[in-house]
Amino acid sequence: MREELRSLWIAQTIHLIEKESGRFADQDINRQVRVIQTSLVDRIVMRAVMLSKQNGLYAAQRNLLKAINLSFLVFIFLSIICGASLAFSTLSQNPINLYWALFSLLGLHLITLFIWLVSSFLFTNLGGSFLVYCWLWLAKKFSQKKTVQQLIPAFIELFGGHIRWLIGFVLNLFWTVILSSALIVLIALFSTKHYSFEWKTTLLSSETIINLTHYLGWLPSKLGFIIPDDDIIRLSEHALNAGEIRSAWAIWLLGVFIVYGLAIRFLCMIICGINWLISCRQIEFNIQHPDYQLLANDLQSVLFNVEDEDKKDNVKFKQSIPHLAKEGVGTFLVAIDMQEDWNPPTSVSFLGFLNTREQRRKILDYLQLTPAKKLLIAIDTDRAPDRGMLNLINQLISKSQQSRVWFINQGNQFNNWQALSLQSALPTWLGEEF
Repeated sequence: MREELRSLWIAQTIHLIEKESGRFADQDINRQVRVIQTSLVDRIVMRAVMLSKQNGLYAAQRNLLKAINLSFLVFIFLSIICGASLAFSTLSQNPINLYWALFSLLGLHLITLFIWLVSSFLFTNLGGSFLVYCWLWLAKKFSQKKTVQQLIPAFIELFGGHIRWLIGFVLNLFWTVILSSALIVLIALFSTKHYSFEWKTTLLSSETIINLTHYLGWLPSKLGFIIPDDDIIRLSEHALNAGEIRSAWAIWLLGVFIVYGLAIRFLCMIICGINWLISCRQIEFNIQHPDYQLLANDLQSVLFNVEDEDKKDNVKFKQSIPHLAKEGVGTFLVAIDMQEDWNPPTSVSFLGFLNTREQRRKILDYLQLTPAKKLLIAIDTDRAPDRGMLNLINQLISKSQQSRVWFINQGNQFNNWQALSLQSALPTWLGEEF
């Protein structure tokens, strides 16, 4: 599967999960995606892929695809065995009852072909194929159950009615392998053993058998498979051992089997495969969906504009932000969860406090657009190093070329902060050469 389709599949899975369980904690990822100048759909997909790498869904998808590929190979092997078994069972008796052998070779194939054709156009989701249901069941056994419950419904919803072409391709591929295997075994047995052929009937006359033989052999005869003479057909009510008769019936049987069996399945496989490839290029998101409209507001690509900032809520932030010309320039100090009457050193460029959600969003947005060359993070060690604060520190670190932590005091939680082994420095570090 192409990388583009895998990404769309991931995005649809994330959408279903969020629809059922609520939004992920995606503020930092949204911030990273917003600064990328690309289409809204691309930003939605990029956000989903980044989220999937964080929560393990990306790896789970890869595991599921590996499981599907493995189960696919298992079914190919089983199809080869089934095809060989079909040929051996058909030629297990000698002389061979012609029409019973023909029914044995083509009966199940024609029945399943009819069921697939009907179900493909009446039930467009999974095509009603028992083999494909078995394949998906085996894939689930090879992968994590919870993962499959998230990914499989998303795949079905993403591709919708187009799935019938994929199901048709897989199903007809299996039957092509089965019939090809049977054909190889038939040719091998006909080439190495003597078989006599006969037909038997209680209700039908000889003329009916002759006409039926001609009807079935007409299309194969256009491809070079000969039809036995009428005299040979009449005499074959009892098995004959003449070499020409055996050869004529063997060629007729192979011709009917190839044309009405293998050729039909191969053509169906090609048609379904072409339609699936075309369908894959037509898959797109409906970004007019209300859920995507809400997400679109968070992912709108905008440039950071200091003049548009709220004057009341972020005065210090606005006043202290210089306009940087490029990435990785500027040395800044920020303060996490500190009283706003705290006075930062005047010798450094103070970017602002990160106390409220709005303050954190604005500073992180700014650093996402123009990462700092050096960033010093001031921390009051009277505050415990909880998960939220550590996550914020990691986000700040990811948005600067170099970063250090400045413990402004030796408070009650100083030992706990020291145990984290964070790189620390004093404000003078900002003035040192890079």
